[in-house]
Amino acid sequence: VIRNATRAAATEMQTTLIKTAHSPLIYEVQDFGVVMTNRFGQLISEGSALAGFLACLPPTIQSGIQLFGENGFSEGDIILTNEPYDTGTHISDTALYMPVFYDNKLVAFTSVMAHWADIGGYTPGGWCPTTTDVHQEGIIFSHNKLYEGGVLNNELHRFILKNVRSPEAVDGDLNAKIAACQTGVKRYLELCDRYSAEIVEKTLLEVMNQSEERMRGEIRNFPNGTYHAETYLDNDGIRLDQPCKISVDVTVEDEILKIDWSGSDPATLGPVNHPMVGTKALCGTVMKYLTMPDDPTNDGHLRPLVVTAPQNTIVSAEYPAPCDSYGYVAELIIHLLIRALAEAVPDRCPAASYQMYACSIMRMDPRYGKTFYHSEPIDGGGGAFPHDDGPSGMMFVGNGDAPNVPVEVIESRYPLRITRYSFNDNNSGIGKYRGGYGVIRNYEMLEDNIFLQTSTENNKHRLWGLSGGGDAGISNTIINEGTEREINLDDRVSDYGPLMSGETLTMKTANGGGWGHSSERDINSIAEDVKNDFLDFDEAIRLFNIDRGDLVAAIDRQ
Repeated sequence: VIRNATRAAATEMQTTLIKTAHSPLIYEVQDFGVVMTNRFGQLISEGSALAGFLACLPPTIQSGIQLFGENGFSEGDIILTNEPYDTGTHISDTALYMPVFYDNKLVAFTSVMAHWADIGGYTPGGWCPTTTDVHQEGIIFSHNKLYEGGVLNNELHRFILKNVRSPEAVDGDLNAKIAACQTGVKRYLELCDRYSAEIVEKTLLEVMNQSEERMRGEIRNFPNGTYHAETYLDNDGIRLDQPCKISVDVTVEDEILKIDWSGSDPATLGPVNHPMVGTKALCGTVMKYLTMPDDPTNDGHLRPLVVTAPQNTIVSAEYPAPCDSYGYVAELIIHLLIRALAEAVPDRCPAASYQMYACSIMRMDPRYGKTFYHSEPIDGGGGAFPHDDGPSGMMFVGNGDAPNVPVEVIESRYPLRITRYSFNDNNSGIGKYRGGYGVIRNYEMLEDNIFLQTSTENNKHRLWGLSGGGDAGISNTIINEGTEREINLDDRVSDYGPLMSGETLTMKTANGGGWGHSSERDINSIAEDVKNDFLDFDEAIRLFNIDRGDLVAAIDRQ
C-alpha cells in the first residue's frame, strides 16, 4: 500500500507538471523526469518519463545532502541545480528538489528535472552543439536555494530571467516544476499522517531490500563471463575527422554485474561528453529493462551493479568538459550494453534503434518578425526484437515514453506548415525481424528569415543489427527537396538560414537494426509489408531471395 501510494504520488507530480508547463518540450515531448527519494536521497518512486533523468535525480539530491549536510535544509527550501557532473546530463536539464519535513524532521525529497526553453548559452534554446567549454553552454547553478524557508530569493530569480532568451517560458516552466514538487510533498505528508513517518521509511527501505534480492536473482540467470562491445561516434562536432571510441566490458560474477568503460576515449574537445553520474544511471536503466521491466523502480534494483571508468573519459566527463550533446553518447551507452549482453542472453536483447535526431527551427531577431523557437527530437525506427519487428515512428531508446510534438501544436504556435508526415520505408535493418521504420517530416516556411539547426549521429559508423540482422539506417536533412535549390545537410551539426517563405525542410530519420538472418523471415510478414506499401514487390524478391509466385500467393492470403 505504501509503495503504491508513492508511485501514485510520483504520477500525480508528473501530471501536475504536464498540465502547468509553458513549453511544448515539457507538456508535449515530456523532456523531464520526476522522482521521490527518502531522506538519504535513495530512490523510492518515479514517474514514467525519461528513464535517464529518473535515475540521475537521486545522486543529484545526494550531492546536495553532501553539500548542505543533513541539517542544512529547512521546510520550504527549493534548490536549483544543473551542474552536469552532478546531474548526469547537460546544463539545459535543470533539476529542482524540495525537502519534505514531518514533525520538524527531514523525511524525504521530491524532485523534478526538465529541459528549459533557454539557459543563456551562446545559441538559443539551450542547445549548443559546438561548444568546447561548459561555460559556453549557459548559466550553471550549483545547488542554489531559489526558496529558503519558503521565501523566494528575488535576486536569484531576477538573475535567471535576465539571462535567458525566453524568460516567460522559463518562468512558467520553473513554476510548474515547483508545483510538481509541492504535490509530491503534500502526498508524502499524507502518508506520514496515516502510518507515521517511521513506518513509511522502514517499509520503503524493506521494499528496496526485496528489489535488490530479486535483481540479484535475475543476474544469477546470466551465464558468468566477460562480454565486450565497442563502437564510435562519427565525431565530436569540432574535430570532424576524428571518430570517438566508446567501449564496454560487462562481467557477470554470480549475482553481481560489473560494467567497465576503460577502453573508451578521453573526454572530447566538443560537447559529446557524458558525465559519470548519467553513465551509472543508464547502466541501471538497461539492466532494469532486460531483467525486471514491470517492477516499480527503486534504489534496490541498482545495488548489484558496479560501474567503473577512468577519470575524465567520454563517459565519465569532468569539469570543464562540455556536455551539451551528451545524448548521442547516452544512446550508445544503452545500445552497447545491450549488444554486449546479447552474447549472454540473446533472447532478451533487441537490435540497435536509430540514433537521436534533434532539430531546432527559429527566428530570434525581432527585426525580422515575431521571434519564436521550436525544438523537438524527431522519432525514428526502433531495433527489431528477438521475437518481433521493431516499432516504427518511436522515440530513440533514451527518451523513453516521450512523444513527438503534434502537427496541430506546431502549426498553431509557429509560422510553419507540415506538408508530409509518413514512414521512411527504406530497406535498411532487414532480418528475420526487421527494424522499425523511421519517419519523413516536411516543413514549409510560412514567413521569411527562419533559421535551422539540426544534429544527428552515426551516419558513418552505423548502428547494428543482431544475430545476423541488417544494420540500422542513416538520417538525412534536405533543404528544398526536389527543386533546383536542393541542398543536403550531411554534417553531424548543421546550421542553415535564412529560409524564406515557401522554402521547405525535409527530415528523414533512420530505420532500426534487424534481428536474425533475412533468409528466415516469414513470407507472410514480407507480403504484409508489400501490401502496406512499406516494401516494393520487386525489391522484396531481391532482398529476401524468394519466388515471385510464392510472394503473390502470400499477398493474396492477406
